[in-house]
Amino acid sequence: MQSYIKIKFKLKCIIGILDFERKKKQKIIIKIKAKSDEFLDYVQVLKFVKANYKEQKFYTLEQSLEFISLKLKENFSSLNFIKISVFKPKIIKKARVGASLKKNFKT
Repeated sequence: MQSYIKIKFKLKCIIGILDFERKKKQKIIIKIKAKSDEFLDYVQVLKFVKANYKEQKFYTLEQSLEFISLKLKENFSSLNFIKISVFKPKIIKKARVGASLKKNFKT
């Protein structure tokens, strides 16, 4: 059974290179699309990603995406595709700043 999930959520975490970003949590928006050859529990994926963003203190959005994608593959071994996007909605007024990463784990 193939599984395909989409998740979009918000949370606060430490992410960024500027001094104020290292001291105060800021809101980020995360979007995830994932495919697996087996059942993929979106609740478990959501909990896992939230816990990692809250535990880690990333310097860049790209660093966070690379870390999360690899950790997801380690913990959900049947994962064969992932697209993750992360946005900082309040870092610049009237702009949407973010980064995305796509990984195809199929060999």
